Amino acid sequence: MNGSTQLSQGNYLPTEGMKGLLRRWFYLKFVQKKSTVELMATASDLRNKSALSIVALLDVDEQMISQVVGKKRLIFVQNCHAYLKGPGK
Repeated sequence: MNGSTQLSQGNYLPTEGMKGLLRRWFYLKFVQKKSTVELMATASDLRNKSALSIVALLDVDEQMISQVVGKKRLIFVQNCHAYLKGPGK
């Protein structure tokens, strides 16, 4: 059972394309200090809005996130956050 859990978590890793979007929105939100509302108005499609939402959740306590996000989505969000907080970021 442990192996399947690890495999399923691996399925919820951000793609290279998503990593690029996460970096872009992270830069605009936290480096350029733009508001989430302002950025959401410029997000061109669902994929960009999803990436921006994940970045915005960095401001939210993980326990709170787990109460409003499904388990599979939570794993993906946690993996995205780990990527953004990773070494060299």
